[in-house]
Amino acid sequence: MTITRREGITGRAVLIACAVLLLSSCLGSPDLPAPRGDGGGEAPQLLPIAGILAQTADGVHTARLTDATPEARAAALRRRAATLRGPVLTAQERARMLASNPRLR
Repeated sequence: MTITRREGITGRAVLIACAVLLLSSCLGSPDLPAPRGDGGGEAPQLLPIAGILAQTADGVHTARLTDATPEARAAALRRRAATLRGPVLTAQERARMLASNPRLR
């Protein structure tokens, strides 16, 4: 009877699996605390929604959004976008940054 390579690998795998199972059965179980049956404490108290909504209705941004017409809001957004289009760094900051790291050149 000749043993082919496939049978040798299968036999080796079975032998390794048996060794792992045998060694793992010798291990004891870890000392874990018993689970608590009460869920860990009291449930959080719910707040009335009216107080939360009142805080958002009196906000600075809320009045700015609701008092202006849509055209005025669009114009304000365009002005804000124009200010954001400018350079992020001044010329001096850019030169200093390029001088500090040769990989940036």
